[in-house]
Amino acid sequence: MVNQQHILTVAQVAAICGVNRNTVGLWIRSRKLLAQRTGRNYSIAAPDLIFFLKTSGRDIPAELAELTTLAPHFRTIQRCWDYFQSINHLNGCRDCAVYKNKLDVCFVGRDSASTYCRGQCGDCRYFQETFLPRLQLVHQLAVPAAVYKDFYIWGGNRKWAQMVGSAERDLIGQGIEQVFHPVSLRVVMASFKKRALGDPAVPRADDVYLTNDRNEKIALTISVYPLDEPAGAWLLLGETRLK
Repeated sequence: MVNQQHILTVAQVAAICGVNRNTVGLWIRSRKLLAQRTGRNYSIAAPDLIFFLKTSGRDIPAELAELTTLAPHFRTIQRCWDYFQSINHLNGCRDCAVYKNKLDVCFVGRDSASTYCRGQCGDCRYFQETFLPRLQLVHQLAVPAAVYKDFYIWGGNRKWAQMVGSAERDLIGQGIEQVFHPVSLRVVMASFKKRALGDPAVPRADDVYLTNDRNEKIALTISVYPLDEPAGAWLLLGETRLK
């Protein structure tokens, strides 16, 4: 039985998919199947194999079929320069602040003057393949919603963007000091830290103030829920309230 945590060898992937090892090697060398190299050998995470099979239109083998019904499958998060190296597109990465500071999530450093990428994150192939599928749930919600991790907003839906007077694409990578009004920032940071540490005494919802593009205070009750993906992230659901 293969589970979500399984790390597979090339031989195991070949046996599961009913192909020879050379075929699996071709998938890896063509950068279609994400694999980690240790010495002369490759290892493949089960979710990455499922992601490859689904996106290439291949049948899901019986050994993996049960996994496909348990939860959505996402490509393992690589750092951006590893991703671009895998597709032979490293223009400027070595001179970029994200690479030099070894940031795991590139868009949290997008405001740095020495960040190489100047395009919109939403238009970036790396963002679309790696992060966007993990954030899509917010667009199914009828209330203002955003995904938060490590003091940054990773993305939000249209209602959240309208509430703060921002375009959806500009929500990506916003620090919480750009989102929460100064009168609420200290309380919000303390609550988020306690939740991350698993403090059971932290309430599910916080009465806070956000700020918009006109520096106005927006009174909001935010309910906070942990997410499995991205690991360590939180779903923020907003309900406006009277000041």
